[in-house]
Amino acid sequence: MSARQPSTDFTRLAQYPGSGCEKYDRRGEIFGRDDVIPLWVADMDFPAPDFVTEALAERLADGAFGYAKPTAEHVEAITGWLAGQHDWHVGPETIVPVPGVVPAMAMAIRAFTSPGARVIIQPPVYFPFFQVVRDQGRELVENWLVERDSPDGRRRYQMDFEVLEQQARGAEMLLLCNPHNPGGRAWNKEELAQVASICARHDVMVISDEIHMDLTYPGIRHTPFARVADAGGCRWFTVTAPGKTFNTAGIGGGYAVIPDAPIRKRFDRERRGMHLGEGSVFGLTALKAAYQHGAQWPAELMAHVAINRDRVFEAVRDLPIEPMEPEATYLLWLDCRGMGLSDAASDPEDRALQRFFIDEAGLGLSQGIIFGEPGRGHMRINLATPTRVIDRAMAQLREAWWKRTDR
Repeated sequence: MSARQPSTDFTRLAQYPGSGCEKYDRRGEIFGRDDVIPLWVADMDFPAPDFVTEALAERLADGAFGYAKPTAEHVEAITGWLAGQHDWHVGPETIVPVPGVVPAMAMAIRAFTSPGARVIIQPPVYFPFFQVVRDQGRELVENWLVERDSPDGRRRYQMDFEVLEQQARGAEMLLLCNPHNPGGRAWNKEELAQVASICARHDVMVISDEIHMDLTYPGIRHTPFARVADAGGCRWFTVTAPGKTFNTAGIGGGYAVIPDAPIRKRFDRERRGMHLGEGSVFGLTALKAAYQHGAQWPAELMAHVAINRDRVFEAVRDLPIEPMEPEATYLLWLDCRGMGLSDAASDPEDRALQRFFIDEAGLGLSQGIIFGEPGRGHMRINLATPTRVIDRAMAQLREAWWKRTDR
């Protein structure tokens, strides 16, 4: 019997200048030049898997694109995915469609916190967390993650539970990034249980963003916050979407998992009040195809991402750049403080580091400072691209650094 063929071509660069994608066509606006290698936006450069594109093509052939509504098949695809991939068993009534993870967070903040309430986030963290809190007129509380050596000897982010305990007094909500972007942590059961315990003790509701839940490296398992939340006695729900896993973020859509009926009813009232509908024709088509046929896809994807991760580690081993060993996501967090280009007093926006990567290395990465003050001196690189792109980027980085040191 012949070996199963991969579901996509990881050598194909499916995003390119002029294709209308943010990653390539906003380079001039974001970086001041159009020729940087773009490794910033958290989507993939290669195609979505074939079972998704084929389902979309079949739906396109129907020629009718009226208002869409999730069916029982869509909900069964979601509950089946959660059970099969994460051993997380939920009833169909717990699934609530949302337009996306961040919009769902905005709805949750409006539904479950009062104006001016304190909402906790854990920087460095996905930068929309900051603005979604402020945009709802709430007070932002920053529970900074700390770098410590893990049991395996590698330096990774850990939560500061002592400070979190203090900050939770008087707060009304915590936005949890699980797995963590940009640090790549797959929070373990013990860590999540402490979060649940603290938040239950102080009546802080937890909204867990698990959009990267499927993207773990070999040997690592994602732990849904749901696994510990009810035992911990805290109020919570999860928001997620297939967009990161299957490269369909531009189609939109997602869902919340809300087992608690009163919480679900209150959230749904807020959601319906926004009049955003229940999903798009193509978003629902992609979701069903992905979850019904994509069980092997995350492993295929992360095997490729692991190759690119290792290429970066090898390329920077003699540079003053230390990658944080990721457990999840296709993003890699680079500690560039050893380059000597970051100084909070003279350069509060960390521009010198960014300008080095743009002007000298020709690379468009995500600037660490946008993830919060603990991100100063860091850069985030997207590994979900053909390996030749990573190799070219690393060659440019190495050449730029050694040219600088030879001055």
